[in-house]
Amino acid sequence: MTTTPRNENPQLALGGFGNGTATTRAFSFPDPATVKGAVLADLLAGRRITHLDCWREHGSSRLAHHAFKLRELGWPIRTDEIHVPTSDGRKAMIGEYSLPAETIRDAGVRGQHFIKAARRRA
Repeated sequence: MTTTPRNENPQLALGGFGNGTATTRAFSFPDPATVKGAVLADLLAGRRITHLDCWREHGSSRLAHHAFKLRELGWPIRTDEIHVPTSDGRKAMIGEYSLPAETIRDAGVRGQHFIKAARRRA
């Protein structure tokens, strides 16, 4: 018997979002006062963020770890590889993290309230 990794099947027992109706996805929210909370707020706001963004805005160089932990909470965070210039003119490939638009929609009003709570703490 094989098992599906949690980040590919985020069915957590938390109920629905938004208007109180159940959705096909359920997510857990971290503490909005944490870096994980700030990262999730960025992603719920539709941002695509990199490690440099996380370092500059939240003082953490561990964006991959925060994304990993958020995936454990049911958030289907995407990682796309992008090319960026380096300080010596070469190109480097880095990860850019985002949430699918349907996930942001599914988070609904609860997601918007979470963004506000995380921004108040920043």
